[in-house]
Amino acid sequence: MRVWTFVKLVCALVVATIVALSVYFTMHVMGKSVPAPLARLFLQWMPEPERLLADPANEHEKALDLPEMVDIEPGDKAFQKAAELLATGKIADAREKLLFLINYYPTSNAAPMARQILGEMNLDDFLSLRNNPHLVSYQVKRGDSYLGITAKNQTTLDALMHFNGLLEMRPLQPGDELNIMPLNLRVVIERKRETLSLWNGGTFLKEYRTTKTIALPAATTTLKIVNKNGTLGEKNVTPGMKGYLESQKIITLERKLLIVPAGDSAVPGCHLQPADTEELALLLRVGNEVEIRP
Repeated sequence: MRVWTFVKLVCALVVATIVALSVYFTMHVMGKSVPAPLARLFLQWMPEPERLLADPANEHEKALDLPEMVDIEPGDKAFQKAAELLATGKIADAREKLLFLINYYPTSNAAPMARQILGEMNLDDFLSLRNNPHLVSYQVKRGDSYLGITAKNQTTLDALMHFNGLLEMRPLQPGDELNIMPLNLRVVIERKRETLSLWNGGTFLKEYRTTKTIALPAATTTLKIVNKNGTLGEKNVTPGMKGYLESQKIITLERKLLIVPAGDSAVPGCHLQPADTEELALLLRVGNEVEIRP
């Protein structure tokens, strides 16, 4: 017998053996009987399987019960996509996806985090010192004062200092140019959701978590901000006074309700983290509306 013929026969036997083993292995997996020697060999490598498709209806029900088969809710999917867009630097697309989530799936598990991220993005843009479309230029006139300028332009002393990079109120000179942002924002306090949200017209700006609310109206009520001041130790300070910028800010509404930093006090109103009241003091002015919802 030639060597080449012998090689062919060996290869044919190997192929036939592999085919036979594959057939018997498939029969074993499907739960069909196979010759005893082969069955013992297969059992060394894998346990006896249950018969496949023994009860199609029952197997379908089991599959539905598997946690892997549970679909992700649409709000979570939108949030995952927004996170991917943020990670790749596609900020505008991420913002659009976050807006979609909070508008169409406001009760989603991902909605609070979406609002938080969107709020930080919105506020960064709103408080930006460069290319900010909300800023207008104001030329200082003779007799102008910081508080007079803020009153005439519907803004706050905190915002005036921020947008002009001022750490203290230096003397004003006629002809000085100042960046001014009119602040016509409104606040919505929702007791049930334990949130205070900030709106620029109909546009969502940012949401804050309340630590507690005390003695707020039970029905939907709209009030106005009537005063802003700060506390520095035992001293009360008002905008323009020395120490105001370093003070803990307090915002007073009609009906003697307050927006105050969280602490042990039991004053009626809305209690927030100190950093949040500081931020709100920059953005809110006397005359802004505050809507309180159940």
